[in-house]
Amino acid sequence: METNEAASSNPGTALSVAQAEGVGGGDGSCTTTVQLSGPGFNIVSGYTSLSAALIGTYDGIVDASSHVIETVANTKF
Repeated sequence: METNEAASSNPGTALSVAQAEGVGGGDGSCTTTVQLSGPGFNIVSGYTSLSAALIGTYDGIVDASSHVIETVANTKF
């Protein structure tokens, strides 16, 4: 059985504005680069944030998959 501890009446000091901005997503100066390479190709994409990189990469994978599916579906045997 776990025990409940009372919350501290003095939880600590407040964050400064700079600390709060850093925790809340930073100042926007960090970037993310996604690189995909293989035989005969090299794709490099820059994004302003990790979430933008994930979204952009996901959208690219969906677009590529859709293209392949459509090409195969329209192939006449």
